[in-house]
Parts: sequence; C-alpha cells; structure tokens
Amino acid sequence: MEQTGKQSETLEKPAERNQPGTGRIEAFSDGVIAIIITIMVLNLKLPYGSDNALADNAFSTILPQLITYALSFLVVAVLWVNHHQLMPTAPVASRALMWWNNNLLFWMSLIPFVTNFFGEHPFSPVAAASYGTVLALTIAAFMMLQRHIAMRTRAADDVSAMHRRISKRTTIAIALYLLGVACAFVFIYASLAIFVLTPALLFMPEALPKIEPEELEVK
Repeated sequence: MEQTGKQSETLEKPAERNQPGTGRIEAFSDGVIAIIITIMVLNLKLPYGSDNALADNAFSTILPQLITYALSFLVVAVLWVNHHQLMPTAPVASRALMWWNNNLLFWMSLIPFVTNFFGEHPFSPVAAASYGTVLALTIAAFMMLQRHIAMRTRAADDVSAMHRRISKRTTIAIALYLLGVACAFVFIYASLAIFVLTPALLFMPEALPKIEPEELEVK
C-alpha cells in the first residue's frame, strides 16, 4: 500500500511538470539575437565619394557608426548573457513566459534601426533620444520577463535573492537610459556618456546558483 501511495503522489505533481522546458525559447531567442547582430553589421557602410575623398574622410565619417555599433553590440551581448542566466530559473515554458520573451525580442529587434540612425546622426538630439528610448524599453522588457519568472516560480532562497538583485540593477539601468534621453536635448555629450557607462551595470551577469529541477515549482 505504501508503494502505491508513493506512486500516486508522484503522479499527482502539478500538470506544469509535464510541460516542455525552456530549451526552445532559448534556441529561438539565440536565433533572433544572431539576426539582430547581423543586421547591425550589414548597416555598416563605407561613405560614397571619389577615391581621394574616401581615403581622406572614410575613417572620420564611419567612426560614429563604428562606435554606436560597438556600443549596441555590447548591449545585445549583455542581454544575451543575462537571458542565458535567467532562463534556467524558469521551471516550465508556459504560454505567458513565451509572450514575455517575445516582448523582449521585439524591442531588441529595434536596436539595429536606432543604432543606424544614431550612427549617421551622432549629434542629433532626436537620434540620441530615439536610441536611449529603445534601450530603456528593451531593458524594461527584460525586467518584465525576469519579474514574471520570479513571481510565478517558487525557488530556493539563493535563486530568489538573485532575482531581487537583477530587478534592482535593471531598474537603475532604465532610469539612467531615460536620463540620457532627457540629456540629449540639453547636453548631448552627457547623454553619450550615460549610454556608454550604463551597460557596465549589467556587464557581469548574476552568478547562477546550482539549481536542481525539483527545487523549482510553479506557484
């Protein structure tokens, strides 16, 4: 009788245990992020002109585009690393989790557009503000994904503490990007400095605690 009781107890685990893991979400996200980086590279173009003009002005002309590309690549790379660290803390690939992840990918997909816009008009307040706004919304989307996982998952204390630290850092990053947007219309060099320094807040992802599958439960 005891053996039958144990078997029935195992079978009565939440239905979510039978749902697929997050592997396909991560694979889809990796593909989208790879395309985003590819588009940013393809947007790098040499200036038109005669051979002499190209030799004299090519570097100075393309330098702002290279800087914005490098900065955006860093932001995308930081988000990818943090996304890679975050997803194992989700017990199942629920429908809500998929859509919160799609929301993040949507805003990330706009990064190549504002990168190109900002690279071609590096001292334009509108271009700088557009760049900062998209980055702020992208980080906000990542925070919403993280908070959804935190709220829907019953996990060990070290995992919960990791979620709290991520939430705090992303909140600060969003505030800094919005400050950079405001500075774009007052003193654009301050805006540029903020855009360069803010990724440092997320550069080192949270160390992922050792997680056993049975430690994660859906609330």
